[in-house]
Amino acid sequence: MMVRTRWSVPQSPSQMWPALCDSRVELTPRCPVFYLGTPRPQECRLPAGPGEVGATRQCVSEQGVIRQRIDVWEPPARLAFHMEETDLCFDRFVDRLGDTFELVPEGAGTRVTRTTTVSVRNRFAAVLYPALWVGLKSVHRFVFRNWQRQAPSS
Repeated sequence: MMVRTRWSVPQSPSQMWPALCDSRVELTPRCPVFYLGTPRPQECRLPAGPGEVGATRQCVSEQGVIRQRIDVWEPPARLAFHMEETDLCFDRFVDRLGDTFELVPEGAGTRVTRTTTVSVRNRFAAVLYPALWVGLKSVHRFVFRNWQRQAPSS
């Protein structure tokens, strides 16, 4: 399954790039799925230092951590990574979870496209894909709203 979200932010691609691996989410969620159990992102970080292909990235929520490995590192245009392990509850049924961010200049800002691909173990697929799609789409929008709010003032 694939979930793709496009969003415009006022930052340039070079201003936006650091947020992909070093940002804290400061907003209170508006979407009810976060109150129904979808993990709410709190921060993302590079725990071992600078970013590059093969580096570790972490996505932290109030429920646990997703540890990821960077597959593509092309600042300030493209970042891709995949989940290696997590202590979140969905670890029991998710086989693969990967993300790609693409940043394209748009006027004075940036058009950010986030594409998440997920696969679940066969016996869970029919039941879980709709809920995962809604949850992932909500996470995308929540993070994008946070980045939009953190835009540098002119």
